[in-house]
Amino acid sequence: CGMNVVTSIGQFASRRDVSVDGEHPRVVVADIAARPRGPAKIITLANEKGGVGKSTLAFHLAVALADTGHKVLAVDLDRRQQSLSRALVARNGTAKRLGVRLPLPKHLLLQQTSGAQLCQELARAGWDCDYVVIDAAGHDSPIARRAIAVADKLVSPVNCSFVDLELLGRFHPVTHKLTGPGCFSALVTELRSARAKAGMAALDWLVVLNRQRRENSHNQDRIDSALRRLAQRMDFRLGAGLHERVAYRELVLLGLTQLDLHRIPELARTKTAATGELLQLLDDLGIVQEAGGLLSYAETAAGSAYSSHLG
Repeated sequence: CGMNVVTSIGQFASRRDVSVDGEHPRVVVADIAARPRGPAKIITLANEKGGVGKSTLAFHLAVALADTGHKVLAVDLDRRQQSLSRALVARNGTAKRLGVRLPLPKHLLLQQTSGAQLCQELARAGWDCDYVVIDAAGHDSPIARRAIAVADKLVSPVNCSFVDLELLGRFHPVTHKLTGPGCFSALVTELRSARAKAGMAALDWLVVLNRQRRENSHNQDRIDSALRRLAQRMDFRLGAGLHERVAYRELVLLGLTQLDLHRIPELARTKTAATGELLQLLDDLGIVQEAGGLLSYAETAAGSAYSSHLG
C-alpha cells in the first residue's frame, strides 16, 4: 500500500494504540528487518479470533501448494493446540499405511516463541523452499506480530458473523455503520506502516470469508456488505475461503484433502466444488500453478464447474 493510503488508514485507526497491548510495531519490524531471510515467499495465516478455521485453511493451503509442485515449509506457532502439526503428522502416517505417495510439505513446530528462533528456523528449514506457510495462534502475541511482520502475504479468515468482524472493524449494533477499526486491523495497519518506513515491501492482506454455509441468507448479505466497506477503509483484498463441509473435517483427521482422493481408490470420489474452492484460494493469492504439477488432475476433474466459478 502507498504511503498516502497508510497515512489515511493510520488516522482512521488512531483511536486505538496497539502498542499498549504488546511490543510496539516499530520494534517488531526493526527486529525482523535486521535478520536474514531466505528467498521463499512467506504466507502467514493470522487472526486474533479463534474458531475461524485458520489451521484447517493453513493445512489445505500448504498441501495445495505442494500439490502444484512447489517446495513448501509449514510452520506451526501454536505449541498448545498444534492443529497444523497434527494434521501433517497424520498425513505422513496415512501415506505410509495406505502405501500411497502424497505431496507432503516439510513442517516444524516452533518450540521457542521468539523472533530470533522464528527467523532462524525460516532460514534453516526453508532455505530451499518456494513458499513458507505460517499458522499463528488465535491471539495477539510477540511471535504472532513477528509472523505478520515477516510475511509477504497475510491471510485472515473470518466467519460469517459480526462478532468475528469486530476484530477488523467496529459496527453500530443497529445500523451496522462502521464506527472504527478493530484491534486486529489496527495492529496490521501499524505493522504495515512500520514496514513502509523501514523500506520493506508492501504487505498484501487477504481476508477470506471462511466456513460459509451453502445457503444464502440476509445475514450473509449484511456480512458481505460490511466486508466490502472494511476492505476499502483498511486496504485489504477479499477472497473466498472454504465452505462448511463435513468432508473437510473428516479428511483432515487423516491428513488428507479433496486433492488426494484420486490417489486413493478406496475413498469417495472428489467433489468438484470442494476442489474448486482450493483452486480459487490459490488464485486469490495470485499463485501460479506449475505446469504439469500434481494439481493438473484435480483441475481436469473440476472441469467446467471451476471455470464457471471464476467467471
